[in-house]
Amino acid sequence: MNAALAWHSGAAGQPGPGRPSSEDNHLDAPEAGLWAVADGMGGHRDGALASAMLVEGLHAALVPLAPLGQRVAAAQAAIGEAAKRLSKMAGTGRSPGSTISVLLLGESHAVCLWVGDSRIYLRRNGTLFQLTRDHSLAQEMIDSGLIASAEEARAAERSGLTRAVGAGATLAIDRVVVPVQAGDRLLICTDGVSTVVPAAAMVAALDSTPVEAAQALIKLAAEMGGFDDVTALVVAIDASL
Repeated sequence: MNAALAWHSGAAGQPGPGRPSSEDNHLDAPEAGLWAVADGMGGHRDGALASAMLVEGLHAALVPLAPLGQRVAAAQAAIGEAAKRLSKMAGTGRSPGSTISVLLLGESHAVCLWVGDSRIYLRRNGTLFQLTRDHSLAQEMIDSGLIASAEEARAAERSGLTRAVGAGATLAIDRVVVPVQAGDRLLICTDGVSTVVPAAAMVAALDSTPVEAAQALIKLAAEMGGFDDVTALVVAIDASL
C-alpha cells in the first residue's frame, strides 16, 4: 500500500434460486492489493472446480510487498497455469472453464485483468464506469452494430461467452490500467449481478461500506429476478491517514 492511498473491501455472494451451492468463487486480499471474482462454467461440478482452481492459484501467487508490476505478472502467470490445467482436463471429456476478473492496486493506479464477462466497475463522483469489456457474443453483436445493447442479445438468447479460461487451446488475458484517487469505489461482480442490477442502483449501493454495498447488490439481484449465482466484491479507496 502506498503513502497516499488506503483501501478496504468486502464481498458477498449466494447461489442462484434453487441451487444447492454456487459455481462462483472470489478472492478478497486487501493486504496484497488484489481481488478477484471467477464464475465457473461446464456444469456445476466442473464450473465450481474451475473457478476454485483460478482463485486458489491467485492466492498461492500473492506477493503482498512486491511492486505492482511484479504482482500483475504473478497474477497473469497464475491464470495461465490454471488455464493449462483446465485444458488438460478437457482432454478427458470434461468441460471445466471459468471467467476471471482480477483487480490489483498499487501506487496511484489500478490494473484490471480479465477473461470472460465478469465485470469491474469504477464509481467516481457519482458516475459509474465499466472498466472491462465483455468477451461475449452480445458484445460482439454490439460492436458490429447488429444490436444496440446486451439486453437485446439476452432477449434473443445470444449471450454466450467468446472467451473463458479453460475454453480453447490458447489464452488471451485483457488488461487495462487506470488512475485511482481517494473517494473511488471499485466493484467486481459476476454477470449474475451485472445483467440484472441497473447502473443507477449500483451507484446508490456503492455509497455504503464495502460489506454493506456487496450485500445490497446481492439482495438487489435476487429482488430483480436474477436466476444465476451472484458474487459482488467492493473496494473503497480513501486517503491514507
